[in-house]
Order: sequence, then structure tokens, then C-alpha cells
Amino acid sequence: MKKERRPLTEFLLKELILQGLFILAVAYVVLYFFHGIKVFTVSGESWMNIFYLTEFAVLQCLVLVCVLYFTGSLNGKDVKRTVLKRFLTFSPCIVAVLFLVLVFAAPSFLPSSKPDAVNFFTALAIFIGGAAFGFLIPYGGRKLVKLIKARIEYRKTHPKPPKTAKERRKKIAVTSQFAQEGLEKTELSPGEVFPDLLAIDKQFEEKPYRPQPYSNLSLKQICDGFNTYLESRHMYYTPETIRSFVAGMACSHFLILEGLSGTGKTSLPKYFAEYVGCSACFTPVQASWKDRSDILGYYNDFTAKFKETPFLRALYSASYRTDDINLMVLDEMNLSRVEYYFADFLSVLELDTEVWKIELMPVSTKGKLPAALVDGCSVKIPSNTWFIGTANKDDSTFTITDKVYDRAVIIDFSRRNEAAGVTPEVKSIHLGANELIDLFMEAVGTSDYNLSREDYAKFKTLSEFMLDKFEINFGNRIMNQIRAFVPVFVACGGTSAKAIDIMFSRKILRKLEGRFDDGLKAGLTKLEELVIELYGADDFSETLEAIAKLKRKLL
Repeated sequence: MKKERRPLTEFLLKELILQGLFILAVAYVVLYFFHGIKVFTVSGESWMNIFYLTEFAVLQCLVLVCVLYFTGSLNGKDVKRTVLKRFLTFSPCIVAVLFLVLVFAAPSFLPSSKPDAVNFFTALAIFIGGAAFGFLIPYGGRKLVKLIKARIEYRKTHPKPPKTAKERRKKIAVTSQFAQEGLEKTELSPGEVFPDLLAIDKQFEEKPYRPQPYSNLSLKQICDGFNTYLESRHMYYTPETIRSFVAGMACSHFLILEGLSGTGKTSLPKYFAEYVGCSACFTPVQASWKDRSDILGYYNDFTAKFKETPFLRALYSASYRTDDINLMVLDEMNLSRVEYYFADFLSVLELDTEVWKIELMPVSTKGKLPAALVDGCSVKIPSNTWFIGTANKDDSTFTITDKVYDRAVIIDFSRRNEAAGVTPEVKSIHLGANELIDLFMEAVGTSDYNLSREDYAKFKTLSEFMLDKFEINFGNRIMNQIRAFVPVFVACGGTSAKAIDIMFSRKILRKLEGRFDDGLKAGLTKLEELVIELYGADDFSETLEAIAKLKRKLL
């Protein structure tokens, strides 16, 4: 396996400088030791020449470090630049060689007498040997520490053999049994591979789940009550944000709350779970996450157990609470690339709910498996589960790709909301998952809430302009989301024009971010005029604000 190279960070740079100073100090000590005990007497000229060479060596190291730190490579863009760059990089070494030639070939180069070549090169050999010894001291120390750690780990996994005859006979009997059955020890006594999930099975076996009575509220009553509930806890959101959150759950099981830090992205699902009486699992995403094992866990061969995560336990528990809304919140989800650890979920959520499952292990062991796992060792994603990610926009995060944006409903948190006044205390309700889905279906089935022919005609004009002017097109997925989003948004108390405005600005117009094409600003101005002509400034305020932001970036 190829060894991974360490990047030349500032910490590593300081470490290399300290190591270099240590090596030089050891080399001088060794040379002085030989000189002091009269084994070899170093002349004054040899001391001076070695000191000059040390200066050249230090200068050469500094030049190399600077070249590698600031450019990352010694290679130029073409042959001439490469030759020139390498000549300039190794110029201290070239000057050192010329210095030795002049010292021993041209005695008049130095004011002192011609140095003794034998004395100088012998002293130089001792100096180089001392430097090599100084290099081996920390290198050997690190190797020794690794050896000791490896020995300790080996002792942990390989206990000492039995000392007494009774212990030896017992071990021989057990080993013979394993050999006859052709099994490993972990397979004969597997135990519980998923101890936490089995504990959840036992919990619901002792106390079976019973759905609570419904609240029998409309979507508008739920949104208005939730907004008042938030204000009573000094959290302030616009009605469009609340409606977008509820309507977003109707058209996708994956929502992204994106915007400025401190605008209440994490608080919104937290208080929604409190208001409707459901559970919410908050998982802080780490920058080191690379695959699904970071979010779901992994099987440990040494312990013969699956390393279960809080995310996996909450997802598994939702299989029993069939009528409770289950929110899986991924806090600061773009600290790592979403496709790295969430790719399986992005793919599965595109399929029918009957096949919403993620395989935890390819092959089951002989251990006792949880009852709610399906197809061996696959965890099911219940239809009452919604995944909500919060994302900040700053230099510490990764850009979310179109693949992720297209599958999610985006809720923008670009501005802070103000208090509307003193709000009375509001009690929480109970909203079941099946009740919420029924309300969504009722809204979609109401013709007055759906897109009218006029809405389709205006949106078609807007879409054709985006394709002709900016070469931006979108597929059936986004159109299906709009068809589900609009009626639910209207049922929550909004208008169809505002719903189209929100979806257009966050799903389609967002695709222009990061583009600096020629004529883009002129095209945005024409788009602005078309939007005002079709919908007006009030109904399409989100789109007009997004256009203004794009135009400001082009200045």
C-alpha cells in the first residue's frame, strides 16, 4: 500500500526546522568530541570551511522549503521554466560546490593559507556521520514507541497461554471442539451483534406502541399555531418560512435549511418536534465523514458486534412508532461532502417506499438479530421519517452539488426575523404522521389549491426564457415537487404565486450561482423585467431578491 504523503503544513514546517537544528547540533558535538579527546585534531581552516558549508546547507533547506510551501512543486509550466526554476532552487548547493573548488584549486581565493585537504575531508566525514547519528536518534525513538504500542495491542488481543495443566486441558478441549465444527470462536458464541437495537425490541415488546389521538386541525391551523408557538419561545420566522417547511415535507422526505449562522435553522425542526409531539434525532456532522459507516455505524470484527450510532438507533426505533413523525436532523451537513456519507439515502429516497432500506452488513453472523431488520441485515427507512439538513454558507463548508439540491427542498434563511409583539403561551398538539400525510393528499386533491392553466402558462414562459437565455433546464423531479408543493403551500395559508416564487428561486434560479458568463447581467435584467410583467414585484419578491444578489456579485 502506497504511503500517504503528509502535507507541508505550518506545524510540520516548524517540526522540520527543529529537527534540522537538532541534527546540526549533534553533528557539531560529535566532531568536537573527536577533536577534544585527541582522536582526530581538526584544524582551524577545516572548522571555518565546515561552518561555511553548514550555512550553505541551511540556506539550501530554506530555499527548498519555500519553493515547496508556496508552489507545491519544483516543476514549471514548460521545459525552459523547469530548468530555470530548478537551477534557482538548488543554487545554494551549486555555490557550495564552487566554493570547495575555489578553496582547494585556487589558494589565493582565501586570505589564509591553503587548507589541508586530508584534514578537511576527514573532519567533513565525521561531521556527516554525526549528522546521520542525529537523524537516527528521533527516527529510532519513534520506531521504538511504535514497537512498544504494537506489542501492547498484541497482548490485548492475544492473551498469555495458560500456565497450569488444568487450564491447558480446558483450552485444548475447546480448541478441539472448534476444529471439529470448522468454526471460529466468535461464531460459536456470537452473542448479540446489535445490542442497542435488541434493547429497543425488548422495550417495545414490554410496552407496545399505541398511537395517540389526532388533533383534527387543518394545515393552516397547524402553521398558524406553530408560528405562535415559536413566538411564545422568542423564535421568530416569517409565515412563508413556516409554510415552506410544512409544504416541503409534502413533496420530499429530504429538506435542507440553508443560510446564515444564527438564523434558527436548527431550532425550527427542534420546536416543530416539540409542537407536534414527535421525536427528533440531532446528529452533528463531522468534517472527517467519508462514507455511510460514519452515520450508520460498522461491524467490528474484533468484538463481533456492530458499532451502533444514535442515528441508527433513532431510525430503527421509528419502525415501531409507525404513526409518529420522525425527524432525522443532520446539523451542519455540508461540513463534509453530502455525497460521501449520505449517498445511499439520496438514491433510496428516489424509489418507492416499499424498498426504502439500507444494508448494514453484507452477510449476517450467527448472532441474534433485531426483529425489525429486513432482508437479513438491512435497516428500513419508515415512510414517517423526514431527513432535515442544516447548512451554513461560509469558507468552512463544502458547496452542495446539484445532485443533492435537486432531490431536496431548500428553505432559505438569509435574513433575521423580528418580533411581532407579545405572544400568549401556546400548548403543543399531537400530529400523527398518517394524519399529516392525509392532509397533504387532501390539499393535492383540491382543485382550487392546484396550479391553474394560467399558472402553467406563466411558468412555461418563465422556464423557456431560462432555457433560451441561460441554457438552464430541469427534469420531471423538480416539476413533480412543484406540483406537490404549491397546493400544500396554499392550504397552509399562502398563495400559488408565492409558492411558485419560492420554488423557482431556490430550485431553478439557484443554478446561476457561480456563473460569470458574458451578458449574464443583461440577461438577469431581462429576467427581472419578465418576472414583474408576469407576476408582479410583490408575488415574486423571493425571485427578485435572488436576481438582485446575483447582479451584485457581477459588479
